[in-house]
Amino acid sequence: MLRVLISCWILAWMISADQASADAPDVAPAIQSYTDVHNFDQLCVLAKALSKKPVAPTPPLPEPLASWNYDDYIKTSFKSQRATWFNQQLPFWLETFHRGFVQVDFVDLFTLIPASDGAPVCQRIKFSKRDFNYAPPLDAASIPDAGHAGVKIVGRFPGQTDAEEVLSFLGSSYFRARSADCVYGASVRGLAINIAMNQAEEFPDFRAFWIRMPSRDDDELTVLAHMDSASVSGAYQFRLKPGNEITRVHVDAKLYFRSDPEKLGIAPITSMWMWGDGLKRPPKDARPSVHDSDGLLVRSAKQRWTWRAFARQSYPSVTSIGVDQLLGFGMIQRDREFLHYDDHNARYDKRPSVWVTPDQPWSGGNIELLELPGAHEGVDNLGAYWVPDKIPGPEDVVSLGYTIDFFAGDPSEHNVLAKAIELSVDRSKVAPSVEVKVRFAGPALRVLPESSPPRIQSELVRGSMSEPVLTRSESGDWTVTAKVTPSEEAPVELKWQLFSGTEPVSENFQYLLPPTEPEFVYPAVYTRQE
Repeated sequence: MLRVLISCWILAWMISADQASADAPDVAPAIQSYTDVHNFDQLCVLAKALSKKPVAPTPPLPEPLASWNYDDYIKTSFKSQRATWFNQQLPFWLETFHRGFVQVDFVDLFTLIPASDGAPVCQRIKFSKRDFNYAPPLDAASIPDAGHAGVKIVGRFPGQTDAEEVLSFLGSSYFRARSADCVYGASVRGLAINIAMNQAEEFPDFRAFWIRMPSRDDDELTVLAHMDSASVSGAYQFRLKPGNEITRVHVDAKLYFRSDPEKLGIAPITSMWMWGDGLKRPPKDARPSVHDSDGLLVRSAKQRWTWRAFARQSYPSVTSIGVDQLLGFGMIQRDREFLHYDDHNARYDKRPSVWVTPDQPWSGGNIELLELPGAHEGVDNLGAYWVPDKIPGPEDVVSLGYTIDFFAGDPSEHNVLAKAIELSVDRSKVAPSVEVKVRFAGPALRVLPESSPPRIQSELVRGSMSEPVLTRSESGDWTVTAKVTPSEEAPVELKWQLFSGTEPVSENFQYLLPPTEPEFVYPAVYTRQE
């Protein structure tokens, strides 16, 4: 299913190579514009110089592109044979995205071609309407040359013969990737500024990309990007390595601040959760679950794992998870059973998990989860990101290094402690109590006999619960059942973890339990019988 990432917060910004040159006279003569960038160090010099100047606004998207709706936009398609490096026997080639509809951003695109003298040649990828198909009633003659909106990287996964899209950059600082085993799902952003606050969020944009031309034997591709917004000018380097099971993107970044942001969201991940475990489906939609991810997983020092199952309130909610030393976090699509989604088009069972691993542990901050009501499954309504305690100011430089993995299921290092694999919320009993069941499964639990059940450690905020009942299945899974009674007209914060003696044998399960079933007004697409 083609899904266009729609965000009501996307800001329209643009900077051209000529503008960059004109606005940065104090840059070293060798690096005065986008066309002078040949490597990451040079991009850092330019990004720093541009941070001394105000961000340049973009002109409005011209007509008729500004008036396009979704149906108009999907009538444009890139001609694969017009791709950069197509039919050159290279492991990767490049296609571009058209501007229009919600894709208002203009981006400059360049290739870095190796040269005999060592310094690569920077060549602009020019926009041409000849690169696109325009299906009726679109009239190519009436469409202006408005430039590129983004770029997609096409290649072959290891051992594969067919070309497939591997990674795409489109809209603000969004990008997404996939392994051969998965389809596109959750996305990543370069940076979030003032997110989930009582003010407008600032959306930095990737203004330009430089893609280094690979050799025939390369299994990695390097992409440089310049990020810009009112508060920051940033230099990014992405090293992409596609894989059948794991596609890995290593990120190096340097951020140069123009002003003090009130809050930073580092390595933000965005995803979608409409319904599933804990929330009933619309009455006439037969699919049991609809989501790109079903939980937030956080790994901290001393092998502590926290699983926050997603919930959907009828209003925005923010959850903060304190972490001493962050070793990793991600949005995980743990449930891989097709029948739990029963959707042959969307294939939610094949959506990737997205896992962020810092090069060095991040300390002094917390992981924040933003959950929005969301109108429908075409709109991402989840965000997770690292919020550092220390906020940079003008003249400060923030250096980042981390890896983003795209794969199926849980990260391989989460292989001992039991995982919460199933959640059930039953409101049919005596109100206001709610029966909650969580099934845990994993090697650490499987060895415990029924005569020696694990001990549950629980913590509740704005509620109380009955004595939990633990039952063991024949396969060694343990299910915790308890009645939870809210004490306020607000969600109950629920935390459960299983122990054997003093040692944890499960991850720390967390959930935001609404006191009553949330009510949503679903669009017509969810109120008709399939």
